[in-house]
Formats: sequence, structure tokens, C-alpha cells
Amino acid sequence: MKTLRYTAAAATILMALMNLPFALDDGGLGLPKVLAWLISLLGILGITAAVGLVAGTSWGTPAAIAVGVVNLIGAVIALVAGSEGAIIGLTVSAIGTALSFAYARVKATRVPQTQ
Repeated sequence: MKTLRYTAAAATILMALMNLPFALDDGGLGLPKVLAWLISLLGILGITAAVGLVAGTSWGTPAAIAVGVVNLIGAVIALVAGSEGAIIGLTVSAIGTALSFAYARVKATRVPQTQ
């Protein structure tokens, strides 16, 4: 179960790191500055969610799923717009979201031990 959690966190961090530089350089996409800053903010939230996931906090898993879903939506929009790197973003977002969902399901089905 730790392996699944750490792998989900790694994919979430990878996507977050790809989001971070948008505020300073949008790669020539010509995004509005507000949108570029929001994408970078999503990167910061992604790193925070991954840390929460690794630490096993109660909010870490839902946060990682939420960040993953937002990244998936953004990746689909980028793919439709023909942005370079959209397929990579879509793939990493899908992997991170799927692993976070899988971890949430495993965590929910785990029976707590009572003493």
C-alpha cells in the first residue's frame, strides 16, 4: 500500500513540477498572465497534495485526486488546442489521478484493527 501511495505522490509531484514554470514562461503559448499564474498555483497545490499524500494526512488523498482531475481537464483543453506537450501532461495527469483513486479505494477497504 505504501508503494501505491508513494507512486501516486511521485506522479502528482511530476505534474506539479511541469506546472510550476508557467507564470514565468508559458512556452510561447501566449496564455493570459492570470491563467499562467493559476497554472503555477496548481503546481504549488500539487506539491502540497503530494506531501500530504506521503505523510498520510486525511486531506492528502482527496487533494491529490482534486489536483489530478484539474490537471486532466487542463490537459484535455491543451490537447484540443494543439499545445505542445499536451499528450505528456495528459498521460502524467491520468496516471497520477488513477493511482490516487486506486490508493483511496484500497485505503477505504482496509479494515481498521481494533484492540
